[in-house]
Amino acid sequence: MSHAYLISGPHQVGKMTLAMDVARLLNCEADERPCGECNPCKRITGQLHTDVRAIRVEGTGREGRGRTAISIDQIRDLQKEASLKPYEGRYRVFIVDGAEQLTEEAANALLKVLEEPPEEVVFLLLTADTGSLLPTIISRCQRIELRPLALDIIAEELVKRFGTEREQANEVARISGGKPGWALEASGDSDMLERRASQLDTVEVTLRQSIEGRFAYAERLGTAFTRNRDGVLAELTLMVQWWRDVLVVSQDKTELVTNLSRLDALRAAADGLSSDAVASAIKAVQETMSHLERNVNPRLALENMMLTLPTIN
Repeated sequence: MSHAYLISGPHQVGKMTLAMDVARLLNCEADERPCGECNPCKRITGQLHTDVRAIRVEGTGREGRGRTAISIDQIRDLQKEASLKPYEGRYRVFIVDGAEQLTEEAANALLKVLEEPPEEVVFLLLTADTGSLLPTIISRCQRIELRPLALDIIAEELVKRFGTEREQANEVARISGGKPGWALEASGDSDMLERRASQLDTVEVTLRQSIEGRFAYAERLGTAFTRNRDGVLAELTLMVQWWRDVLVVSQDKTELVTNLSRLDALRAAADGLSSDAVASAIKAVQETMSHLERNVNPRLALENMMLTLPTIN
C-alpha cells in the first residue's frame, strides 16, 4: 500500500466514493474488505471515525467571507494529526478534497509531509485539475485516473436503484455526461432536475425576446455573479449544452441529444438557424464564461453575449 494516492477525474465522477472505499478497506475488520457492515466501516460511512478526515475548502476568512482555498492552517492541523498513532483503526486516512485549491503555502506544507510520510498514514488527494498541482506533489503519489462511465451503465443503475422510468433514466444519464455522482444525486433529488428544467425554460424564453428582455436576463446574472459565481457559470454551462443540442439536431444527429425531453423546442430552434450561427452562439457563451473567470465586468460581458446570440423560433 502506498502512502499517498492522487485520484483525478471530472467533478462528481466518483472520486470521493473511491476515497471512502479505500478508507473502509484500510480499517475494515472483516476477512473480505471492505465489508461495509462492521463497526469501523459504518463509522467511516457516517463520518464518525476519528482516524478518517476530509480536508476541503470550508469556513470563513479574517474578513468573514467564505474561503476560496484550502489554507495553510488546515494543512498544519493535518500535519499534527498525522504525527499521531491511529486512535481506533489500523490507519489514519486524510482525504484532501479539491487538492487543486491548496494555497501555495498549504501545498508546500503538504509536500513536506508527503516527502517524509508517517507510518500507518495514507493520504488521498482528489482533484479535477491535475495541472494545477505542484509537479513535486504529483511525483510523490500513486496516480488513479477516473473517467466518465458509459451512459447505459448509469441508466441501468438508476432504474435498479430508484425505479426510474427507462426514458428518464436515459436522459439523466446523458445529462450527467457519464458522471455517476451527478446522476445519483439528481435522481435522489427531484428539485435538482426541476431547477435545471426551470433554467432551461428561462434560456429558451430569453432567446425569443427583444433586447430589453435579454438585457434584463444579463442584469440578473450579472448581479448574481457577485454572490454566486459558480451558480452563474453553471447556468452558462447549461446554455452551452442547450446550444450544443441545437447543433446536433441541425445535423440530424438526434441520438446525440442530451436534453431528450426538449426535442421539439430544439428542432424549432434548429429550423430557423444555420449551423454556423449555432456554432457562433456556442463560442460566444464559452468566451463570456472565460471573460467572467478573468474578472471582466460581469454585466457588460453578459450584455455583449446577449447582443451576439441569435433569436430562436
